[in-house]
Amino acid sequence: MRQGDLYDLPLQDETADLVTLHQVLHYLDDPAAAVAEAARVLKPGGRLLIADFAPHELDFLREEQAHRRLGFTEEEVRGWLAQAGLEVKEVRDMPPEGGEEAKLTVVIYAADKHKTGVGRARNATGGQLAGVKA
Repeated sequence: MRQGDLYDLPLQDETADLVTLHQVLHYLDDPAAAVAEAARVLKPGGRLLIADFAPHELDFLREEQAHRRLGFTEEEVRGWLAQAGLEVKEVRDMPPEGGEEAKLTVVIYAADKHKTGVGRARNATGGQLAGVKA
């Protein structure tokens, strides 16, 4: 197992087949940056899975569980994924079970990195050139 900064993963560009962000985005100051960083390490054709909360009003979670955000709209998450160069393949709502006491809906997003497109290329000295067609 490796540990690292979610905003600066200790992985090279385009080396991961799958990245999972499971119940972490609601703790972050900048969830869009974490999605972009996950996309950076995905290989072309790789998949990002996000599982996090739909919008809710359980404000006590901020203090008791350190949640920074009370869920995300589908539009918001789709925007982050598109901005990161990922194509949404599936969105699945997982409504709560347990009657009226259960109030948190989990939403799962599956998004794939385009197989071709803007990537990073290496120049003759080994440095990276951003924005070069892969």
